[in-house]
Order: sequence, then C-alpha cells, then structure tokens
Amino acid sequence: MANGARKRRTWLPISIIAVIVAAGVLVAVKRSGAGPKEIDQALITKVKRGDLAIEVLETGKVQPREKVDVKSKVPGQVMKVFVEAGDRVKKGQLLLQLEPVDYERNVAKTEADVAAAENALEFAQLQLDRRQRGLEARGVAQSDVDFAMSDVRAKKVAVQTAKVAYNAASDQLRYTRILAPINGTVTERGIQQGEVVTPGVQATFDGKALLTVADLSTLIVKADLNQIDVAKVRMAQKVTVTLDALPGKIYEAIITKIAPASVTPKDKQVDVFPVEATLTKADALIKPGMTADVRIHIEKKAQVLSLPIEAVVKEGGKQYVTRVTIGEKGKQKTDKVEVKVAARNDREVEITDGVKEGEQVVIKPGSSAENEYKM
Repeated sequence: MANGARKRRTWLPISIIAVIVAAGVLVAVKRSGAGPKEIDQALITKVKRGDLAIEVLETGKVQPREKVDVKSKVPGQVMKVFVEAGDRVKKGQLLLQLEPVDYERNVAKTEADVAAAENALEFAQLQLDRRQRGLEARGVAQSDVDFAMSDVRAKKVAVQTAKVAYNAASDQLRYTRILAPINGTVTERGIQQGEVVTPGVQATFDGKALLTVADLSTLIVKADLNQIDVAKVRMAQKVTVTLDALPGKIYEAIITKIAPASVTPKDKQVDVFPVEATLTKADALIKPGMTADVRIHIEKKAQVLSLPIEAVVKEGGKQYVTRVTIGEKGKQKTDKVEVKVAARNDREVEITDGVKEGEQVVIKPGSSAENEYKM
C-alpha cells in the first residue's frame, strides 16, 4: 500500500505540468497568428470622390524640330572649315570650302567649248546666208542651201550642249562652297581640314555627316505610343514634360504631330505610333538628346469615385477589391467585393459600382502579379 501511495503522489505533479504546458502551447499558437491576422493600417485607403485626370504617360526624347545633316554634292578635299560645334549660323553662311582648282579648270574648259561652238555656229550661219543669195541668183543649187541649213541646225545643238556642260561645271564649282541650309546652331562637326569627302548619302568615308545644323529655338519631344494610348491622343492636346536631367522643373507642350500609321523601330519587336509634342517655351537648359517623361492630358472626369490602381485586383475577367469593415468587438475584418471600373490613369482608377464613397479597402503590394494591369 505504501508503494501504491507513493506512485500516485509521483504521477499527480506530472499531470499538472502537462496541463500547464498544453495551456502554454495554446496561448503561443493564438499569439503566433493562427487566428485572424491584423490588417496593416498603412495599406488601408478610402474610396474618395474627386476629379480624375485621364492621362497617357510615356518616355520620350528631346529633339530639335528642324535638323539638317550637311553633305557635299561633289567629291573633294576639305580646304577649310569655318565653324565649330556650338556656333550659331545663318542660312547661306559659308560653312566649309572644298579645294576648287579642278572644278575651276573644268569651268574654264567648258567656257572655251561654248565659245568655240558659238564661233562654229556663226560661220555656219554665214555660209547659209551666202548660199541663199547664190540660189536667188541661180548660181547655187538647192541641195547646197539645204546642206548649209542642216549644218546651222547641228551647230546650234552643239552650242546648247556646250552651254549645258558649262552650267554643270559652274554648279560643281559652286558646290565646293558648302553653305548653311537653315538658321541654327552647329550641333556636330564630323570633318577636319585635309579630309576627303564623297557626295551622296555618305558625306565622308566613314558615313558621318560633314556638319549637323539644328534650329534649337523650337524643341520637340518624340515618344512612341502603343495602339491603345494613341487612340486617345488628339492634335493640340496639352502635355506636361519633365526631364531626368532637370529634376523639379516642369515644362508645357502641345501635341503637334501624330503618326498616321504604325512603325516598327529597329530596337523593338512591336509596332508603335510616334507622336511629337512641341515645347511652348524652350529653355536654354534643355538639350537635344535628353530623356523626358511625357504626360499627355486626355481629359478630366469631374467628381467620380476612385481608388489607387493597387487596390483593384483582376481575377477571371472581373475586378475585385478587399473591403475593410468593423466586426464583433470592434475588430476589423475584410471581404472580397466585385467592382466596376472605367477610366484610369497611371495612379488611380474610376470606380462606378461595388463600393461607396468613404469605404475602406486594402491596397495590394505593388509587386503582386495579380495586381498588374494588363492592356
């Protein structure tokens, strides 16, 4: 009996310890989040009513509205370059001079050819006059007169041919003086004194333009839009332009050109529609080639309900939000609600049905794949 009593006294503390441990485990499980998780208050937003600006946002590049790559119409060696990159020039100003000696010789030769052809024509005309007078006196046959008339016609053709050659030679000599095609600024110089240039598409042997002249008084921003966005854009729409190189500065522009058809850039595999926006006030700080963010203002929808785009999730062709409500004991709870959406910009989306103004919803993290808006 004494041994049995000792055994019961031994098991009593062990059972008590087991109950205490189980209770501790239960408390730990509850504290670890096995129950409803608390909602991060930083991710809660309200359905608000206000004006919604519908915009198209794209990246573009600043360019001069008018830019000309200066090339040569004749081959030759550069005798002198009169401008440097950054120089302002006027239309018709001498930019560079090619060696003109060979062209001057050709002009002199063709000028002499014209003089010789005119002299031959004068003599042929004199012969014709003499034979016509002899025909009247019946001392010359009609065939002699006809021959003289044919010779005069041939000599006239020879004069015209010589004059064409002279004019061509004169033009080539004039082309050795390469002039500014527009008023503007020399933005690039690709030629040096003593180098040889070639005419046509390639101005130099390595394919560079001799000089590039651009009108920097009027700058544009070019951007490529997809087919959905370009359908919203109209001529003269207002545009806001910001540049990475000039943080904090905002510039205004208007749409001045919309491509009538799509193009496929070399570095892309999809068709795009180039558009141009002309800056209303060009700033000396803006340089061609700078990257710009182009925000095209399409329309403004007045007093509509909206939410951040991160709050709306697309599932199975429908749109949903996670609404926050107050449950028992004043605790927050969530429920999934289908909503109807309409217009949107890059930050907000219009809500036409499903939730009311002032209701709270949970924003999904921006990295969620389900939250990605697919065009």
